[in-house]
Amino acid sequence: MTEPKVVKIVNESGEISDDLDYALSNFLLAQRGPGFTACRPQLVELEDQSQAIKMMIDHTYIGKDNNVYGLGIVGYIYISTTDYSIIFCTPLKEMEENIQVLKDSGVEAQKRPKGKY
Repeated sequence: MTEPKVVKIVNESGEISDDLDYALSNFLLAQRGPGFTACRPQLVELEDQSQAIKMMIDHTYIGKDNNVYGLGIVGYIYISTTDYSIIFCTPLKEMEENIQVLKDSGVEAQKRPKGKY
Protein backbone atom coordinates (compact mmCIF):
# COMPACT_ATOMS: atom_id res chain seq x y z
CA MET A 1 0.00 0.00 0.00
CA THR A 2 1.37 3.41 -0.90
CA GLU A 3 0.76 6.77 0.71
CA PRO A 4 -2.19 8.57 -0.91
CA LYS A 5 -1.47 11.63 -3.00
CA VAL A 6 -2.79 14.86 -1.48
CA VAL A 7 -4.04 17.30 -4.13
CA LYS A 8 -5.35 19.99 -1.79
CA ILE A 9 -5.23 20.95 1.88
CA VAL A 10 -8.83 21.77 2.78
CA ASN A 11 -8.07 22.81 6.37
CA GLU A 12 -4.46 23.32 7.53
CA SER A 13 -5.17 22.44 11.16
CA GLY A 14 -7.96 21.31 13.41
CA GLU A 15 -8.93 19.01 16.23
CA ILE A 16 -10.19 15.47 16.35
CA SER A 17 -12.66 14.02 18.82
CA ASP A 18 -11.43 12.29 21.95
CA ASP A 19 -12.97 9.05 20.66
CA LEU A 20 -11.00 9.23 17.39
CA ASP A 21 -7.83 10.19 19.26
CA TYR A 22 -8.29 7.18 21.56
CA ALA A 23 -8.93 4.85 18.61
CA LEU A 24 -5.84 6.11 16.77
CA SER A 25 -3.69 5.69 19.87
CA ASN A 26 -4.90 2.10 20.24
CA PHE A 27 -4.32 1.39 16.53
CA LEU A 28 -0.78 2.76 16.62
CA LEU A 29 -0.01 0.86 19.83
CA ALA A 30 -1.45 -2.41 18.51
CA GLN A 31 -0.07 -2.17 14.97
CA ARG A 32 3.19 -0.25 15.41
CA GLY A 33 4.10 -0.64 19.09
CA PRO A 34 4.65 1.93 21.82
CA GLY A 35 6.25 5.27 21.10
CA PHE A 36 4.12 6.62 18.27
CA THR A 37 1.66 9.50 18.65
CA ALA A 38 -0.64 10.86 15.94
CA CYS A 39 -0.67 14.67 15.92
CA ARG A 40 -1.43 17.80 13.89
CA PRO A 41 -4.62 16.80 12.04
CA GLN A 42 -5.29 18.30 8.61
CA LEU A 43 -8.31 17.87 6.38
CA VAL A 44 -7.05 17.02 2.90
CA GLU A 45 -8.44 16.13 -0.51
CA LEU A 46 -6.90 13.08 -2.11
CA GLU A 47 -6.21 12.32 -5.76
CA ASP A 48 -9.44 10.30 -6.00
CA GLN A 49 -11.34 13.44 -4.84
CA SER A 50 -12.22 11.94 -1.46
CA GLN A 51 -11.42 13.75 1.77
CA ALA A 52 -9.29 12.37 4.57
CA ILE A 53 -7.81 13.39 7.88
CA LYS A 54 -4.03 13.37 7.54
CA MET A 55 -2.00 13.24 10.72
CA MET A 56 1.71 13.18 11.39
CA ILE A 57 3.18 10.42 13.53
CA ASP A 58 5.64 11.64 16.15
CA HIS A 59 8.13 9.29 17.81
CA THR A 60 7.46 9.91 21.51
CA TYR A 61 8.63 8.61 24.85
CA ILE A 62 8.35 9.43 28.55
CA GLY A 63 11.54 10.93 29.97
CA LYS A 64 13.07 10.34 33.39
CA ASP A 65 11.19 13.44 34.58
CA ASN A 66 7.83 11.85 33.59
CA ASN A 67 7.31 14.39 30.79
CA VAL A 68 6.49 13.35 27.22
CA TYR A 69 9.23 14.01 24.66
CA GLY A 70 9.11 13.77 20.90
CA LEU A 71 12.03 13.08 18.62
CA GLY A 72 10.21 14.19 15.48
CA ILE A 73 7.87 13.18 12.68
CA VAL A 74 8.54 9.65 11.43
CA GLY A 75 5.41 8.91 9.41
CA TYR A 76 1.83 9.72 8.46
CA ILE A 77 -1.61 8.25 8.94
CA TYR A 78 -4.69 8.94 6.80
CA ILE A 79 -8.21 8.40 8.12
CA SER A 80 -11.41 8.27 6.04
CA THR A 81 -13.84 11.08 6.82
CA THR A 82 -16.81 8.85 5.95
CA ASP A 83 -16.29 5.84 8.21
CA TYR A 84 -13.05 6.71 10.10
CA SER A 85 -11.23 3.68 8.75
CA ILE A 86 -7.48 3.79 8.26
CA ILE A 87 -6.68 4.52 4.61
CA PHE A 88 -2.90 4.38 5.06
CA CYS A 89 -0.32 4.30 7.82
CA THR A 90 3.44 4.48 7.30
CA PRO A 91 4.82 0.94 7.74
CA LEU A 92 6.66 0.20 10.99
CA LYS A 93 9.93 -0.61 9.22
CA GLU A 94 9.93 2.78 7.48
CA MET A 95 9.13 4.59 10.74
CA GLU A 96 11.98 2.75 12.49
CA GLU A 97 14.34 3.80 9.69
CA ASN A 98 13.13 7.40 10.05
CA ILE A 99 13.78 7.27 13.81
CA GLN A 100 17.35 6.18 13.13
CA VAL A 101 17.82 8.98 10.57
CA LEU A 102 16.68 11.51 13.17
CA LYS A 103 18.97 10.05 15.83
CA ASP A 104 21.92 9.95 13.42
CA SER A 105 21.32 13.60 12.46
CA GLY A 106 21.78 14.69 16.07
CA VAL A 107 18.21 15.92 16.54
CA GLU A 108 17.39 16.34 20.21
CA ALA A 109 14.02 15.30 21.57
CA GLN A 110 11.71 18.16 22.55
CA LYS A 111 9.28 18.30 25.43
CA ARG A 112 5.72 17.88 24.18
CA PRO A 113 2.76 19.68 25.72
CA LYS A 114 0.26 17.71 27.76
CA GLY A 115 -3.06 17.02 26.10
CA LYS A 116 -3.75 17.58 22.41
CA TYR A 117 -1.15 19.00 20.08
